[in-house]
Order: sequence, then C-alpha cells, then structure tokens
Amino acid sequence: MTQVGGALDVQRRGKRWVRSFLFAVPIHSPLARLHLISKLFAVLTLSGVVMHTIRTRHPDPLGALAMLLLALLGLYLGGVLRWVFRSYLLVIFPALVGMALVWVIFSPALDGEVLMRVPVYSGMVSVGLALRWGLLIGWAAGWYLWRKGLFWGLVGGLAFSILVTTLIGNPALTLAQFRVFHPLQITVTEQNLIVAVTKALGYGAMMLLSLLLLMTSRDVEIIGVMRQLRLPYVVSFFVATMLRSLSMALLDYRTIRQAQIARGIGLRRKNVLQVIADLASMAVPLTATMLRRSSEVGDAALIRGFSVHGPQPTEFHEVQLLTGIDWLAIGGCAALFVGVLAFRVNLTGWVGAMR
Repeated sequence: MTQVGGALDVQRRGKRWVRSFLFAVPIHSPLARLHLISKLFAVLTLSGVVMHTIRTRHPDPLGALAMLLLALLGLYLGGVLRWVFRSYLLVIFPALVGMALVWVIFSPALDGEVLMRVPVYSGMVSVGLALRWGLLIGWAAGWYLWRKGLFWGLVGGLAFSILVTTLIGNPALTLAQFRVFHPLQITVTEQNLIVAVTKALGYGAMMLLSLLLLMTSRDVEIIGVMRQLRLPYVVSFFVATMLRSLSMALLDYRTIRQAQIARGIGLRRKNVLQVIADLASMAVPLTATMLRRSSEVGDAALIRGFSVHGPQPTEFHEVQLLTGIDWLAIGGCAALFVGVLAFRVNLTGWVGAMR
C-alpha cells in the first residue's frame, strides 16, 4: 500500500515538525516540501560549482562566498539554521580556520607579492637545557596535579614561559648540536593567502550543503525514491532496515547519555582520559540495546511474512511526486552548473574588471 503525499497528511494531523536524519525539520518550510531527488541533485551541482571556485590557479573568493551565503539561505529556508549555529559553529569555524592555516603553511609558495617570511627550523638540533622548556613543563605538571587537566596546563605554561623569557631572556645550556634536514621557513604570498581563504569558504559551503541534505531529509523519503526508481525489493528492504536501525541507535545513545547525566556523571571535573573512559563505557549498554533491537526487528519481519525468496508482501511507504517547484529547482541548479563551467565564470575577476 502506498501513501502519496504523506507529508501533507502529517501536516493535516496538526504536527509542526517531522524527524529527519540529524534534526527535526518544520513541515511548513519550503525545503521540506522538495523531493529528495531535487535536493540531492541541487547539492551535487552546487558542490560542483564550489569546486570550480576553489581552483588553485584561478581562485574565486567572491564566488565561494556567494555559495556559502546560498548554503546559509538554504538552511534558513529549511528552518534549521539556528540549530546548525548552536550545534556546529564551534566545530566548523575552527576547522575552516585550521584548513586555511594548513594550506598557507604546507603549500608551496605561489606567485604574487611576499607578505611574510617566518623561519620555522634552522636545520640544527640542539640537545640541552633551556629556561623556556623548564617553565613550560613545570607549569603543565603543576596544573595537572592541581586540576587533573592537561590542555589548559599546556596553554598556560606556554604563555607563562613566553612572558618570562621575553622579559629576562632564555638562558640555555647546550650539550650537543648536530644538523638534521635543511632549514625550513613559512613563506606567505598574496596568492597563497587568497587561495587559502577561498578554499576555506568553499569547503565551508560544501559542509553546509551536506548538512542541508541530512537535516531536511527523512529515511522514509529515501525508501520512497528507491521504490519510484523500481529498484529490487530486497535492496529497498535492506536499506530501509539499515536506516531505521541507525535512527534507533541515535535515540538509544541519547537515552543512555541522559541516564548517565541523571546519575551524576558530569558533577565532578574530569581529565581527558576519564572523559574518554566515560564515552567508552557507553559501548556496552549501546551494543546490548542494538542487539536486542535487531532481534526484535528480525522477529517482526518474519511474523509479517518478509522473506528474501518469498512473495513480495504488502508494504507501506511514502511516495512523493515531483512537482513544479522540484523541476524549477533542478532546472535552476543545472543552469547554474552548466553556465559556470561552460563560460568559466569568475565572480572575483568580473568585479576586478568592473573596477
């Protein structure tokens, strides 16, 4: 049995939110009404446009910025932008900054004006004792014994050692010195900096586009698309069971985590190893719960007559037809993709030529 336009039926029952892979999307949002095929096609074509903007030889920072803003607009239309900023901003922003720094440090110097040269390694290795290292190790060890933490001990020790050695110098006793490898330095050119910023913006746009697909799509939509494409029943059933099992595993993880918090697992301060041990202790109840649920799902499937070699049973899935909005989204994304690649559009170059 097939339900056509199941999302509309859910809406009529008065629900405002429907569960997706990572969140719950408002059913009134425009992206919740789009077909999964149109959303997947849009993400793939827009990612292709982003890859065009982050080319090393012809970077387009304004184009990458425009695609980032377009991804943010999509998240806003999906009704999940606030949740993304609340949950992923502290992860995405440092990752993009680190990506830009890694490109500047480890990529070969490109053409353009040299903005900075930072010597990193002189080519000589000295073995001995230095005041800066002693202050750093002493501060970190004292912080660990006092607060049972390591990260802020290293940060504080580094700041303290730099401050002291800047004021009074860094006396050192050299016991031995030998040459290893060749001297290294970081050369930052104007082109390197432009490429690094462009790649950070582009990868940020692709991250947000991926989140857009995951946060506005439901597992039942994937099954409906597979049935629309006339894929074998065994494949559809396997994918449906896998997706449902993942959804239940996420719910079980949240339940176990809330139970740990209710039992006071976060009342006292812990170091990194203890936090890792707490997370590892969740593996036992989570594995046991997943095994129990898999057994229940298998028994339920057998009772309802689901069999690989048996006749195809009556099934209930949601099929959403492609509407005019879907064709408009597909056509717009296809036109943008073909136009950008065929005419080699470079928004930054256009703006520079107009000036």
